[in-house]
Amino acid sequence: MEIKKSRNTEKQNLVKKTLSETEHAMSAEDIMDAIPIKVNKTTIYRILDRFVEKGDVHFVTGKNGKAYYALCNSCGTSHEIHNHIHFECQVCKEVTCQPNTLHIPSLEGFTIQETQFLVIGICNKCKK
Repeated sequence: MEIKKSRNTEKQNLVKKTLSETEHAMSAEDIMDAIPIKVNKTTIYRILDRFVEKGDVHFVTGKNGKAYYALCNSCGTSHEIHNHIHFECQVCKEVTCQPNTLHIPSLEGFTIQETQFLVIGICNKCKK
């Protein structure tokens, strides 16, 4: 997917590249530390907000209250409704998207605008 040209194109490309090269969701701070040039946190958040708005990236709020971002690969067309589980390991602190999809029920009298599913435990790497 091509990114719209703007003054932050290099930074946007680095953020997207960083997210594409990891198997887990990343916080803005993790992304900031991983990219090879200095970019302030506000710029990282603006880029991530743009990506979320476009449907390229989704996020889940971790137990610590931080947002963790991941590229949307198979979220479907409704990027507000992420019907898969996110797993947060209490040992290594990684947040990963899981392949399990969930059925989002219709709630009479309510309009669902966003869903987040976070399961907390210990991942297989840390169990060993």
